[in-house]
Amino acid sequence: MKVLNISKSGTIKCEMSDGRLGYTYKSGYVRVSCKQTNYTRNVKLYQINKKIKNITTDDSKIFDYYYTRELVSNQLDQLQMLHAFDLKNCQTK
Repeated sequence: MKVLNISKSGTIKCEMSDGRLGYTYKSGYVRVSCKQTNYTRNVKLYQINKKIKNITTDDSKIFDYYYTRELVSNQLDQLQMLHAFDLKNCQTK
């Protein structure tokens, strides 16, 4: 994994070991691009932040629970999360 650039807004863009892109945002989200054979202008990203299951207390709701993401405010922790994802999922054989 290597850092490609840092934007004015503080977003860090990295290239993963298998060529995918990884992003860390000041808002606390960490995202990785999908594996694609032909790259288009619109790159699809998915979040790798931990999901938290929240239980609703209102009985009028249709669903009993909903999910939120755990935000990581420290950018060093975000880069460590992205690096751990790279080691686990992006190694080429």
